[in-house]
Amino acid sequence: MTLRLRIILTFALLMALAFSGIIWLIINDVRPRYLEAVEESTVDTAEIIAAMLSRQITEDRLPVETISATMEAVRRRTFAARIYNIVKRNVSLRIYVTDARGILLYDSTGMAKPGEDYSLWRDVYLTLRGQYGARSTRTIPDAPSSQVIFVAAPILKNGKTVGVVSVGKPTNSISFLIAIAQKRFLLSLILIAAAAIALSVGLSCWITRPVKRLTQYATAIRKGEAKPLPALESSEIRDLGAAMEEMQTKLEGKNYIEDYVRALTHELKSPLTGIKGAGEILHDHVTGKDGMKFLNIVDTEVDRLHSLVDRMLQLSRLENVRAVNKTKFRAAPFFQAIADSFQTHLAAGDLRLKTAVPEDLVLDGDEFLLRQAVDNLIANAIDFSPQGSTISITAVPSREAVSIIVRDQGCGMPDFAFDKAFSKFFSLSRPGTGKKSTGLGLPFVAEVLSLHGGTVRLANAEPGLEATITLPA
Repeated sequence: MTLRLRIILTFALLMALAFSGIIWLIINDVRPRYLEAVEESTVDTAEIIAAMLSRQITEDRLPVETISATMEAVRRRTFAARIYNIVKRNVSLRIYVTDARGILLYDSTGMAKPGEDYSLWRDVYLTLRGQYGARSTRTIPDAPSSQVIFVAAPILKNGKTVGVVSVGKPTNSISFLIAIAQKRFLLSLILIAAAAIALSVGLSCWITRPVKRLTQYATAIRKGEAKPLPALESSEIRDLGAAMEEMQTKLEGKNYIEDYVRALTHELKSPLTGIKGAGEILHDHVTGKDGMKFLNIVDTEVDRLHSLVDRMLQLSRLENVRAVNKTKFRAAPFFQAIADSFQTHLAAGDLRLKTAVPEDLVLDGDEFLLRQAVDNLIANAIDFSPQGSTISITAVPSREAVSIIVRDQGCGMPDFAFDKAFSKFFSLSRPGTGKKSTGLGLPFVAEVLSLHGGTVRLANAEPGLEATITLPA
């Protein structure tokens, strides 16, 4: 899935969730707000009619004839009031009056007869007890459109409630207004959603345009094409592009050096082989002490150069490896084979090599590369071990890793050398001979462990040096 499509889909999903919440709120909240407005205006009407009747009371008799005559006159009136999309042609209010006991005295609709007991209706019941009385009733139980809101007000005389007037307002016209409002809200939301989607498309294009340019630039680099860094608007992406350009420059220099080193080492192998062969021939013809001394120096340095060339080629090949072929193999035979291969070197220095490896331990990695890494550590230990001392190899498994510890009993490593130990061509003088190695052994070990997801660490022991290889379990 492209970045642009992800931005559009994410934006669309967020908008859908937001609009769903808004639509739910509108649909469920618009009707109560309309009904509240209707109830509020009905309260005013009920209070006005109650005040009017309170002034017309005579001899404790409620003047319902006045309300009856007024409502009859209202019914005879003709009018056409356009309220937005509704044309109102008649008065829809319903009014009824009860006495102080809740007995019906008058009903403007004629649906109820005087004398009926309304004392338990909520609007009348609460008003007679000095509270705010209102109710909502459906005239047809299964028809929501038949809902009528009733609000009652007390008819007072000398501060005493002598009756109740209740004003009812049907909600059928209100339902029509609510439906219109909801449709308008939905239409507005649809238009807003369409505009938001269009905006998300434009936004995604704006965001992904520099990314696309940077991708094309990276592709050109991979193909080896010389292409300048494109114009990138965003500061973060521009910084990324500048970093890629700098990385390309450094990689080109590194690749040039590596190619040069590989070519040089290959070219050196042939003349070194020729010098080695010539030295062997001269051994049969030179008899003087000084001549033999110089020939031995030539042989030693040629061997050293040959070892340096081989290690440089080996490390160069390893640095270009991105992954190793891991296999599972038993550790005990692996380390025993290593110990056997060093018997000649150990005997020359009167050294002993001890291994402490669990019989059931299994290692997971490239056996050939790990063998070469351990060989390098043991060779270093032999070079720095005093005559008659012991070198130990210990394998310590745990839940997360396997630690392989190679320890000698030599002089250890000076503090300044720890930071440089894994740098190419850095080497310390060997005790006794004063000679140095190629300085490529420990960098090779570090590269092997890096490819395996492990580490290598050096630390001084008492006595000697301890090299610890850690491999993931």
